[in-house]
Amino acid sequence: MSGRLREKLKWLDPFTYVDLYVMPVVNPAKDGRIELVVDMVFAFIFAFILYNYVLATLLGTSTPLVIVYSESMEPVLHRGDVVVLNGSKEIIVDEVGVDFPLRGRPVLGFATPIMGEYIGRKRVAGIAIGDKNHLFDSSGPIVVYRSTLSGLDIIHRAVLRLKAPDGDFLITYGDNGLTNSRFDEMCPPNPQCTADLSMCDCITEYPVAVQELKGNYLFHIPLVGYVKLLVFDDLPKLISYLASLGQTLN
Repeated sequence: MSGRLREKLKWLDPFTYVDLYVMPVVNPAKDGRIELVVDMVFAFIFAFILYNYVLATLLGTSTPLVIVYSESMEPVLHRGDVVVLNGSKEIIVDEVGVDFPLRGRPVLGFATPIMGEYIGRKRVAGIAIGDKNHLFDSSGPIVVYRSTLSGLDIIHRAVLRLKAPDGDFLITYGDNGLTNSRFDEMCPPNPQCTADLSMCDCITEYPVAVQELKGNYLFHIPLVGYVKLLVFDDLPKLISYLASLGQTLN
């Protein structure tokens, strides 16, 4: 790279402006400790702007990046993978029309699970609505939605689209048949888990409205987010476990 090109490209680096205009004011003595603190503060500011404004605008979603925090989408996605999303509502997956509204209506209130086989065990393979069977589309797109039960963002596959008078809705499912033998919305009509998550064996109560999706999968970067999970998820759980174990031994 020529010196002239390098000189031009440096103006694309936001820290160039920090060095030119911020450091002389807050750190005239060029103290290395102050410089480190200033760089860290501006790194967080630039990351915030990049995530919430640049990426969000370019990709059309307020959630452009999510970290996979479970094994439910293996072998496609693994814990710690960072998934890049876009906000497109064009979800191409097998669909079926129904003549009744679906918003706020549990799937088991109008459909019956169709059981299939998965590595020697039972796994729901589709649903029956009335006298018609509708098998799940295992090649449907990966989407992100907010669970009505846990309040967490769920990264699963759309396996069936339901076209209803009040909009389009999705049935979603984790790829990993060893951890996800039921589809996400397989809740009883009045689930006890609404009041107590420990009683719940499903992920979200109702079909997922297409218009309420956080985004759908573009590509992923393997394991980049694992450090965050280790620090903010695994480590606190380990500390809590050791603390409870210590109380038990005492």
